[in-house]
Amino acid sequence: MIPSLLIFLRSLLSVMGAAALLFFFSYPDTLLPPNPDVDYVEGVTLYDFKPVIWLLPALFMELVSLCGPRRNFVWFTGLLSVFLAAVVAFPVLKAWEPEWVVPTFGYEDGKLTVGLCYFAIFILVSVVIRCGLGSYLFHENWGASDEGSTVQANVLDPSKALTVREIAALPQREAPRFLFGDADQGVIHRFVELMRRLGYSKLRRLLLFFVGLLALVGWFFFYPQPSPQEALHRDLTRMYEHVELPNGSLRATRAAVHAAVRVLRRVSDEELFAGMSVQEAESWLRLDQAPRAYRALLRDSSELELASTDALFESRTRFFTVSDGKRTVVLFVRMNADDSRINVSEMVDAGWNAKVDLLRRRFGSDISARFFSR
Repeated sequence: MIPSLLIFLRSLLSVMGAAALLFFFSYPDTLLPPNPDVDYVEGVTLYDFKPVIWLLPALFMELVSLCGPRRNFVWFTGLLSVFLAAVVAFPVLKAWEPEWVVPTFGYEDGKLTVGLCYFAIFILVSVVIRCGLGSYLFHENWGASDEGSTVQANVLDPSKALTVREIAALPQREAPRFLFGDADQGVIHRFVELMRRLGYSKLRRLLLFFVGLLALVGWFFFYPQPSPQEALHRDLTRMYEHVELPNGSLRATRAAVHAAVRVLRRVSDEELFAGMSVQEAESWLRLDQAPRAYRALLRDSSELELASTDALFESRTRFFTVSDGKRTVVLFVRMNADDSRINVSEMVDAGWNAKVDLLRRRFGSDISARFFSR
């Protein structure tokens, strides 16, 4: 009872380590966000180990597997359980929370798509090392041979050796003869039935395995994904999700900010607001879904300093802003001469990557300075 309980607890710890490993593979920027100040720090920093930080959960899993018997069972229980759970969750997240599966911006980490690929490679390498190379190098009783063919040293004593004549003079022993009766057909029949049942049981398990594998592949590739219009409707609803902080201020949720990026990026890329009035643009954004207080925050058009832009030479108007306190996405517009229609809309983001924000701010400042110095 106790050994089984210990194996269960070790397997549970292995699952936790494998989950951490998948998270390290998928979201390294969440663990160590890019920081431009690190470039000015002398000596070794934690960021120097960022490419191999995934070794921490891997070493934890190895330590757990070494703390008792059935090491490979504990190791692969953790890896395969997390892998199967991730494969099942992947299409669901892609349909409803795509920011966990694919990066919202090209400069982000690879999210679950890349992490799952690395995790699968890690499992394959584990199989090769632990079940192949490891069993070959650390096979128990490797040098053991068949005891039936061994001879005691005193039997090979030359002083007790016999000549050919002495061996020929030894009394001959009659070879034993065994006489059997008729075969017991009942025993044979029961043995054949037993083997048939074992064969059916093995075939049934194999069939169930392939059916389960086929169902998993079908779930992964054929889970219904929203069409572009359905995805837009989903994001238009989600980008108004918000929370109230203890001080009474309102902030968008993490999912709302990502949804707003997808909506406003489409507005900007396809120029959907070109020729619209302000009221028509607000209607398209379904601004009436938001409470009055939060609506005023979203439509605030006052000056806002963004880490990714230098607004010194800008002449655009802030039209729609969604922020969770760390990440911000803003839709800027430029109106026509009489401010009755929108001419151009542009989405700007900030807060996802501090190093990218700094580079964009510097680049924008350089371009503006060169333009106005002519």
